[in-house]
Amino acid sequence: MYQRVPSDLTETSQLGKLMSVIALISMSTLFLLETKSYFFSTTLETDLSLHSIDDEPSIQLNFDITMMDLPCEQATVDVLTAVGFEKKITKNVRKYPVDEDGVRQRYEARDWHQNDIELWDPAVIEAIDDLHKDGEDALLLDADSFPYESCRASLSLADKSSIALETFPYLFVKFYDNDCRNCQDLAPTWEALGEVVTDTSMNIVDEYMSENDVGSDEYSDAEYEMAVNKMAPVLVTKLNCGLYRSICDGQGIRVYPTMRVFVDGKAKGDYNGHRTLKELVLWLSQIEAENREPGELKMHKVVEHANQRTVRNDAEKEWNDALTKYRSPHGSWNITRHPGCQLTGHILVDKAPGKFLIHAQSYGHDIAAHMANLSHIVHHFSFGDEDAKNYVDVQRFQGMQSGFVKSLHPMDGNVYVTKELHQAYHHHLKVTATEFGEGKISRWARDKSQLVYRIFQNSQLSTYRKHIVPEAMISYDLSPIVVSYNRESRSWYDYLTGVLAIVGGAFTVIGMMDSSLYSLSKKTTTY
Repeated sequence: MYQRVPSDLTETSQLGKLMSVIALISMSTLFLLETKSYFFSTTLETDLSLHSIDDEPSIQLNFDITMMDLPCEQATVDVLTAVGFEKKITKNVRKYPVDEDGVRQRYEARDWHQNDIELWDPAVIEAIDDLHKDGEDALLLDADSFPYESCRASLSLADKSSIALETFPYLFVKFYDNDCRNCQDLAPTWEALGEVVTDTSMNIVDEYMSENDVGSDEYSDAEYEMAVNKMAPVLVTKLNCGLYRSICDGQGIRVYPTMRVFVDGKAKGDYNGHRTLKELVLWLSQIEAENREPGELKMHKVVEHANQRTVRNDAEKEWNDALTKYRSPHGSWNITRHPGCQLTGHILVDKAPGKFLIHAQSYGHDIAAHMANLSHIVHHFSFGDEDAKNYVDVQRFQGMQSGFVKSLHPMDGNVYVTKELHQAYHHHLKVTATEFGEGKISRWARDKSQLVYRIFQNSQLSTYRKHIVPEAMISYDLSPIVVSYNRESRSWYDYLTGVLAIVGGAFTVIGMMDSSLYSLSKKTTTY
């Protein structure tokens, strides 16, 4: 039963030692590579599927966009989808004013609401026609009476007296349009302001004539009226932008009504506070105090007449006194020619085709369609959870397409500037969901996967009709197909099979090599 082992297997030789070393090195190297492949290497498999009905019905939309020439009080965000229309979205949306040099301000802006501002003075109970029966105290300007520098050199001294900006150092102008509903609501209050200023000026002139013993018969009605206008603390006027569009465009009038004060022919600020008689005169008092010497102040007399004009009972008198003493006029700031607004935040939108809209809209103002500039910078625009995008960006899955991370937010850093009137950029996006997971993504393991959204973008410049206010639009269409990337690792039995194959294969191959070399060397010795 017992057989002796052949001597060629028990006796050592130099060739045997060499082949044993080669076998040991080969098996060790293959074992290390197999172990590394098992523990550290994965394969990326792709799959296509439809959106599950159990998925969330909404998706997060992230944005950070700077409107380069649109004030925050006019910048409005709306979302329109096939399911519904969400207007004036403010939750999770932050606004930061940007000055004309592109510097973002630290304070945060918000939309005006109905309770923030009174659009007319309820104390002015007369209709505009009744106020005009004795003439218009808010003087109507035209192309000849408004200009300052443009007509100054070409007119004679007599003609210059009719130019408002040249003649009167303090000029308060209401820029309006006949079709503007807010302008119509403000008209009685504005005329009442003109009356209050006129009454004050007449008192000043009468006091001057009395002090200097000047009789009323020494002056004509025209001369008396000119004296009243000259002595007015501020000249209240109005200009119809529908008739004199070039003047309003030159002044950068974007909304109606715009109430702007001029000091020595230069714009000093726009009024944006409560449109009441008392608030208007208080604001003008502040402007006067900033630009006149203390001995030249006259607006305090207008404040007295405004109190008499609006006070009808003791409660209103008490309110006016408190307002004069404690409240600083609302809405005073240095005029900025090209203010901007940075809109940043995230909103939830329906998983359906939709549109993300940014357009000019303001409570209490009508927008001048031809002056709406929707130029913008897209700092960031994407869909889905930001943590999921960061996960994919950090992991950099092996086998993932080049530029994949960039396709999650392809609009970032792009600038879209309109150079003509009545134009705005429209962006069209095709959005595809992409899912990343460890191992096979199943219905029960879906909460462990990361879902991101690729964007394929196309932008074009759109032209609007002259009566329509342009809007920056980002339309998107979500694909029902989900692309799944699954990172698969090797199973333990594959690893064990590989280890056994390395051992058996190494013995077999090295044995065949040793046998061949032994036979070759033996034949060589015989010959």
